Amino acid sequence: MLGELRSNAVLLETLETFLARDGSWARTAEALHLHVNTVHYRIGRIEHFTGRDLSRLYDRLDLWAALLCRTESA
Repeated sequence: MLGELRSNAVLLETLETFLARDGSWARTAEALHLHVNTVHYRIGRIEHFTGRDLSRLYDRLDLWAALLCRTESA
């Protein structure tokens, strides 16, 4: 499910942070010390690579589960 994200540590960190902050653009930007537009760009890239829409709860849950599985298998 994570596809090309597996090899992109920056996007993985952005995704984890975004999901951990309940999809808040502002809190994600603050946590990563980025401008909110950078977070929007990165989330757009994540959506492109995964085919998921992070505005949808079920897509967020799928990606959160994929991240948890990746962490446990590492």
